[in-house]
Amino acid sequence: GVMDFGFFWVTGVTADGTIVVANSYGLAYIPDGIHLPEHVKMATADESISPAERATWATYPILAVQGWCRHHDKQLRAVVATEEQFANFDPGVAKIVLTADDIPDDGKMNGRSRLEVIAPDAAQRLHAVSDTGLPELLPPAAADVEPPADHSAKLWFDVAKPLMSTNPQRGAAHLQAFIAYAIHAQELALHRAQTASEPAAQRAAITDWIYWQHLGVLVSDAIAADAPA
Repeated sequence: GVMDFGFFWVTGVTADGTIVVANSYGLAYIPDGIHLPEHVKMATADESISPAERATWATYPILAVQGWCRHHDKQLRAVVATEEQFANFDPGVAKIVLTADDIPDDGKMNGRSRLEVIAPDAAQRLHAVSDTGLPELLPPAAADVEPPADHSAKLWFDVAKPLMSTNPQRGAAHLQAFIAYAIHAQELALHRAQTASEPAAQRAAITDWIYWQHLGVLVSDAIAADAPA
């Protein structure tokens, strides 16, 4: 339900029928509430590919789909995207152009949550924790702790801003901004988890806290590995 500037998905289909997806934001970023079916691969969340290599795909999801196929020695057969998304990039294979009528109003799907996609082991361990055991996962909070100031809107605008540029090196600035957002999102989620009065709300906040921790580390590793000596 949120429109983010320059955010879109592309889908690749390989010769053996594998479906691989990528989007134009971050690495392994999935919007809250979006699920991926079990059989769908996400290119930028694939831990068999180095973070540095995945960093070169940032803001260019067609490159991500192509790079994933090269890494796994699979032949890309077709790419699915809108005409606008294909405008400045030729995938070199058959293009399946989506129109507005092809895109449902409700994009909800059954499948893996974003934490299950990026960190399946952590998601499984969290699922195994009982409601009464959730507080033990959290660091102690000060009794008089004030809620952190919410700078999400400004930091998220910084994430989106590089996509307003045609600079081919825009991915570096985008990922740097993503780290700042991930750190802030962790702080907000941790406070929600520490102050939640209901187990369901606490579990959701802990899930967000762990997700943004993993995402922040991944993007930080990608930038560090890609930095010149």
